Amino acid sequence: MPETHWAFIHPFQLRLQRGIEVYLWNLAAALAQQGIRVDILTWNGPLEIPDYARVPGIKLYKVPDVRYFQTAFAVPFYLAWLLKGKYQHVFVHFAGYGEGLALRLASLLRSVPFSVVFHFPLSQVPQRYKEFEKWNFQHDAQHLIGVSKATGREVEQWAGRLCNVIGHGVETQRFHPDPALRMQVRRELGIEQNAPILISVAALEERKGIQWVIQAMPEALKEIPDIHYIVIGDGQYRDTLVSMLADLQLESCVHLLGIKLDVHPYLCAADIMMVLARGEASSISLLEALACELTAITSDCPPFDELIREAWGLRVDETSLHQVVSTVVGLIKDPESRVGMGKAGRVRIMEKHTWPQIAKEYKELTL
Repeated sequence: MPETHWAFIHPFQLRLQRGIEVYLWNLAAALAQQGIRVDILTWNGPLEIPDYARVPGIKLYKVPDVRYFQTAFAVPFYLAWLLKGKYQHVFVHFAGYGEGLALRLASLLRSVPFSVVFHFPLSQVPQRYKEFEKWNFQHDAQHLIGVSKATGREVEQWAGRLCNVIGHGVETQRFHPDPALRMQVRRELGIEQNAPILISVAALEERKGIQWVIQAMPEALKEIPDIHYIVIGDGQYRDTLVSMLADLQLESCVHLLGIKLDVHPYLCAADIMMVLARGEASSISLLEALACELTAITSDCPPFDELIREAWGLRVDETSLHQVVSTVVGLIKDPESRVGMGKAGRVRIMEKHTWPQIAKEYKELTL
């Protein structure tokens, strides 16, 4: 039986470190460990392959850097790799960065089965869907795959056909509670060992909802004077958040730590994961926090109704200062319930959200 050989086209794998890039590194590693040869066709960039993705069976093909017209420059490289690779299946996440034209040209010479994985809802980024329409991906793709039911519903309404749902996973051997790391990070940040810590891991964008946590902090401090909030990530909204911290005099207890290549130590240091975002397709950082036994507080909108149950997290109206404050304070003042919820969250991850399970779902759909 011939070896199974797949390709994933994703231009930003060596340029950005968002959820979609984390997803692809983890999925590729899990597939390779299950016997699938995985090629990642990407643009060259400054980032390195993370250690957890350095496994046999994964190979990177990198489009060289050019100063201008990187998208057009990528097309002949993608085309050559698609023809040479003779892949049994190709997965794409975009259509506007050379993927569309390359797949169309390759299909003129040989059959190239491909599927589209949707990491973003139509309501959030309609321009991405127009790029798919330009190349007729909604009809020509063998499978449409959404990372949540909410995204899948939007894809089905747009495409007029079935969208399969395969969620995200967690590398549970890497993301787990670690008391030693908890103490170490707290010492490095100058935070007392028993002080409650909230955490968010997200790009600094308005829709991520970090401002709602910051606005809740003054009221929370009245009830819990030693509470801290750490934020991992960066983005254009940073200046607005910095101004907000200055206005509210929160610089000593809210810590904008920027991008961290390894978020696991900071999750270990924290007590409650805050994801008060809107417009999300899914949330890998939320699942990683649950794997580390953090209780979660999320906004009360899709897809968190799929990911959160009262056994391991709570959903709130993120714009309601009272709800955010009372939920945070209630969990901190009830450590027994909070710890129990954290343990239930890790159980849920182990049951439904490991990367080997997710890789198996891709194989069952495609092979």
